[in-house]
Amino acid sequence: MAATPTLVSLDEYLNTAYEPDCDFVDGVLLERNVGTQRHGMLQALLAMFFGQYRKSHRIRVFAETRLRVDAARGRHRIPDVMVLEVPFSPGKVVVNVPAIIIEIKSPDDTFDDIVDRCFDYEKLTVGNIVVMDPDNKRAWLFQQGNLKLLTGATIQLSLSRQVIDFPFSQLFAELDEANE
Repeated sequence: MAATPTLVSLDEYLNTAYEPDCDFVDGVLLERNVGTQRHGMLQALLAMFFGQYRKSHRIRVFAETRLRVDAARGRHRIPDVMVLEVPFSPGKVVVNVPAIIIEIKSPDDTFDDIVDRCFDYEKLTVGNIVVMDPDNKRAWLFQQGNLKLLTGATIQLSLSRQVIDFPFSQLFAELDEANE
C-alpha cells in the first residue's frame, strides 16, 4: 500500500525546516533520497569546481537550496548543485533562473523522478541541466525533454556572457581518487 502524501500549505513549507529537506510539488511534500558518501563527495567537488569561477564569471554556487520552479503553483525543488549568475535576488528561496543545475543520482532515485525534476527545470528555462551518476560514472545532459548520455571528457556549459568547460570525466576521476 502506498504512503499517503503529506499535504501542507506553501507558507508552512517555506517556514519549516525538514530533515532532510523536501521538494514541494502541488501542495505535497516529496522526500528526497539521502545521498551516499560518493554523492556527497561529488557534490563537494562540484561546488569547489564551480567556485573557482566565482569572480571571473560572476557566478555563485548553491548546494541543496530551495528553488522556486513554478510561482503560480508554489512548486519548489532542491537541486543538488545550482549556479546563479550575479546579480540575483537574495532571500530564503532562490527565485532567479539558475544558469546551471546538476542533479546527482542516488542509488534509490528512479529515472522517472530525475526526469520529472529536469522537466521542472526546463520549464523554468534553465539553460544547462546535467545529471551525474557517481556510482556508474555517467553523466547526461537534459535538453528538449531528453536525457543525452555525455561521451568524451568535457562539455561546454553556457552562461549569458561566458562559457565554462565542464570536465565531468575528470570530476569522476577525482571522486575515485578521494575514495582510495
